[in-house]
Amino acid sequence: DAEILICEPMVVASLLRHNPKAFPRLRWCQSTYAGVDPLFSPDALGVPGTPPPPWTLTRFAGCFGPPIAEWCIARIIAHERGFAASASDEAARSWAGSREAVTGYRYLSSLTVAILGSGDIGGYIARAVKAFGARTVGFSRSPQRKDREGGCAFDEHTTDLTEALRAGDYVVSVLPSTHETRGMLGGEMLAFASKERGGKCPVFINVGRGDVIGDSNIIPALDRGYISAAILDVFETEPLPKESPLWDRSDVVVSPHVSGLTLASDVPKVFFLANYERYEQCLELNYVVDWKKGY
Repeated sequence: DAEILICEPMVVASLLRHNPKAFPRLRWCQSTYAGVDPLFSPDALGVPGTPPPPWTLTRFAGCFGPPIAEWCIARIIAHERGFAASASDEAARSWAGSREAVTGYRYLSSLTVAILGSGDIGGYIARAVKAFGARTVGFSRSPQRKDREGGCAFDEHTTDLTEALRAGDYVVSVLPSTHETRGMLGGEMLAFASKERGGKCPVFINVGRGDVIGDSNIIPALDRGYISAAILDVFETEPLPKESPLWDRSDVVVSPHVSGLTLASDVPKVFFLANYERYEQCLELNYVVDWKKGY
């Protein structure tokens, strides 16, 4: 009989599978996750053509940008400065044994970072790398919108995915999991980032969703020189199976989906201090999910 529900999307999806009429009085569901893809599985929403639920769904957002941007900055700097090589040298008691890896770095101000997904999180990443002087190129299917401050987070924006892939020294994906994005970077799409196709053979970072590119597509992209390294926080299958060949690659960083970890105190900030007040005043809620788009 709840009118407002705060819940994990997987739990809501499970309840809907058990009983499609589980929420007869529900008007608003606040997800505790940014990703709401479990609610868009066929068995949760019913057969294709079934009308979407009559209640409003909002995702947990507005607080993932800073931690994910910090994680991306840390990973970019660690890669450029050869921190992993330095750690190996320290363990081996070897003074600057990996000299080339440690000294052959680039200033961030000399780099272009292409960000796939120019929403809230992508904007935070763009502003973070721009603070170090990097140039940013944003990609989304729709034209760039102004941010909360009335400006534009990206130096350039494109709706052409191949253009974004060619532009970056680093390509960072923050794309959500939707029917349009699943497999978007699979096949030969990353070939557009190769030097042969006018790209820069970039470092690929994924902090969005793992099904945007299958795990099996990463190694061929590395071996064929489409990308020079992969820094992955999300995977098609999680946890990443122990038998996955990604574990054995020196040009792959495996991270256990932790780039966007938030604090428990963030939930009431987003819910009570923002959306609940708007709900009480009959105002449009923040971070409403479009049932047609899936995000």
